[in-house]
Amino acid sequence: MGFFAALGPLGLLATGFWIWMIYDCVQNERDRHIWLWLLIFLHGIGAAIYFVARWLPRSSIPVPASLGRWTKRDELWQAEAAAKNIGKPTQFIKLGNILHQIGDLDKAADAYQQALAKEPENLDALWGYSTVEIDRKKLSAARAHLQTLMELKPDFKYGDASVIYGRVLYELGDLEAAKAHLEGHFKSWGSPEAYVLMAKVHHQQGNIPAAREALETMIIKVKGSPPYYYRQNRHFVGQGERMLRTLQ
Repeated sequence: MGFFAALGPLGLLATGFWIWMIYDCVQNERDRHIWLWLLIFLHGIGAAIYFVARWLPRSSIPVPASLGRWTKRDELWQAEAAAKNIGKPTQFIKLGNILHQIGDLDKAADAYQQALAKEPENLDALWGYSTVEIDRKKLSAARAHLQTLMELKPDFKYGDASVIYGRVLYELGDLEAAKAHLEGHFKSWGSPEAYVLMAKVHHQQGNIPAAREALETMIIKVKGSPPYYYRQNRHFVGQGERMLRTLQ
């Protein structure tokens, strides 16, 4: 830190960035000890490596395809070779996952489609293809594949797929289908996003008391949860509190 400070204002910015990456590592990384060693001993260079390799892939910020290809170039080459030489659904799914991560959505969709052509009920292929179609704004196609996924395994991804299906139904404007699905979802899970979606459905249908109840239930549950769960979902609390102030 003394080295950064000696550089003046830019050094202070670098110090802040370094501390931010260390904080993010402690909060989010399972292999935090390895990354902490890198951050501590390489300082600014380590922070830059961590930012590109770990923080960016988790963020919602679009990563340029060229940067994604650089960070995943070896994995991509191996996956492409495996898909070509072996060609089983597993290889195409892995290729699709990598292509999706680097933002090459059209090729990712093609990889998942090839997996589904070989095994139409492959859960990971259905999920991968659905998420790519969501990113490509092709919600009707995503809905069809998510519906198949829900019929095969309603608890896929421990309920995360169920929430995404509810979100797609809502964004397509099928409020009754979204409401029915979310009511079934709550029998097994209490996902904060699902409560927010249900509140939006009730709001659009003019049922303000039900919308408020859904938001208040979610806020109480998240605030009363263990600290790690609260940290993961506090943005839903903020969203819910903002929505409550606007409901009339």
